[in-house]
Order: sequence, then structure tokens, then C-alpha cells
Amino acid sequence: MNQPETIEEELAIIAEAIEAGIDPFPPKKEESVWVRSSLGWFMIIIIFSWVSQILYRSL
Repeated sequence: MNQPETIEEELAIIAEAIEAGIDPFPPKKEESVWVRSSLGWFMIIIIFSWVSQILYRSL
């Protein structure tokens, strides 16, 4: 499917989606606190392992 070139074409596509029962603008999902904290801890562990490898090689 090609990108619409005019606003009218885009509005027609949105209207078809709404008629088909598809929500073209779904609500945003809220970020979970668990996801952010687990990603943070994962990054801390990775950085800690990199630093320890660099220190081990320098000795």
C-alpha cells in the first residue's frame, strides 16, 4: 500500500479503518515500574561487568 499523497486520501483510509472496526489511534500503554527498574538494573550489571573486565585486563 502506498503512502497517501493528500489529506483526503488519508481521511478516506482512516474512515475505512473505523468502518472495519479498527481503532486507528489506540490509547498509549502506560509504562510499568517493573520494566523501567529491571532495565535499569540490567544496565547497571552490564556496566559493572564491563568495568570489572577492563580492570582485570589492566592488572
